[in-house]
Amino acid sequence: MKARPLLALILVTALWSCSGEDQATKKVDMSDVTLSEATSESEGSGISGMADFKFHTMVANLPSPLETFHIIEGHNIALTQAALTPIDQAAGLSTASAKAYGYGVYMTDMGCMAYNHQNQQTLDYFQVCRSLAGDLGAGDVFERTISQNFEENTSSEAQFVRMMNDAFDAMDQYMVDNERFVNATEIFVGSWVETQIIATRILKGKEMTEDNMPVYEGIYSQKVHTSNLMNVLGEIDQEISDEVLSAVEDIMMFYAGFSDVESISQDDLTQLETKLMTLKNLLLA
Repeated sequence: MKARPLLALILVTALWSCSGEDQATKKVDMSDVTLSEATSESEGSGISGMADFKFHTMVANLPSPLETFHIIEGHNIALTQAALTPIDQAAGLSTASAKAYGYGVYMTDMGCMAYNHQNQQTLDYFQVCRSLAGDLGAGDVFERTISQNFEENTSSEAQFVRMMNDAFDAMDQYMVDNERFVNATEIFVGSWVETQIIATRILKGKEMTEDNMPVYEGIYSQKVHTSNLMNVLGEIDQEISDEVLSAVEDIMMFYAGFSDVESISQDDLTQLETKLMTLKNLLLA
């Protein structure tokens, strides 16, 4: 899939490499970029040029989670053992931020179920995403890009991927046109945490093998991705709760403790799942 700004990689969130190459040394380091280098990216948008630049740079360097789900499927790793977010939890999302976080979470769950050929569950998550998109003021975008051809597209993996790409492009443009940078970031964070929870859960109880190595490598690659995520959140810290910032920082420090992919133990995965769930519960509170 091509890289694109803002929400084009929203399901994004997978944040790990499909190649097995050490992404912890490959990705762009945004910490040394100066504001003057970034200002032109968001001139007139009403947000910090640095925040906009860092967000675009981070997203542009990440593969889509749809690619990740494809890898998992291709390596006989069962997605069904990853308990996803209950759909009835969406009814309790009362603020705009919670709905944005939730949209990212549930879009990831929908992609996961579609790749696992769980048709009814995919439809259930589709309905939740549709409702949240409406609540976020993007109902027309969702209807135009997903609803009209949902059943036809989910019958084919290739068609589904194209549909999701179209949806991301349209949502991207909507957010750009309406200067919704904070909500875009919140959707990103929701998608990211859900994908990492899925990755962690499908590895629990499974020692490293040739089949699941790409997923272990994806977890290790978070050494860079969580640092970049903190850089972005630091630019809009007035809009993000202190609890969320603290939880992301805690996760970042935990990932930083991995010396290499082989150092990740089952105990690490258990601790990581707990930290990710703490963040997710804060997002959906």
